[in-house]
Amino acid sequence: MAELLVRTITLACPVDHAFDVFTSKIDLWWPRGHRKNRDGSLSLSNDALVDRAADGTEWVMGHVTEIEPPSRLALDWYPGSPASPTSVEVQFAAIPTGTEITVTHRPLAGSVAVWPERVALFTQGWETVLPAFKTFIEEA
Repeated sequence: MAELLVRTITLACPVDHAFDVFTSKIDLWWPRGHRKNRDGSLSLSNDALVDRAADGTEWVMGHVTEIEPPSRLALDWYPGSPASPTSVEVQFAAIPTGTEITVTHRPLAGSVAVWPERVALFTQGWETVLPAFKTFIEEA
């Protein structure tokens, strides 16, 4: 089995707040350099994470496979290999100082072959996206 990509951050806020900001305000904190359309907008529904260009063109970054507010969000993830999605799970857990968020990114059956060449890019992505979220939520 391919290696899992796991990244964790801690936030000084309650779990329900972290989950709400992560999901409902994703367009405000997700870095513009980590979108297909830098001038577009991101929205997350119970169905999908959608990157919408200024001209209205939409690109699905991920399909929501499970959502359990305020503790868990799982998606089939398309960036990096649209024809061979990977799996992203985001868990929100209460800790004494606030919230711990753990992102687990793994290949799905159809993406195992491309995983080794994509995992470094996914690692760079999460190492930019998660600190941006932490900065946004703790400075808001």
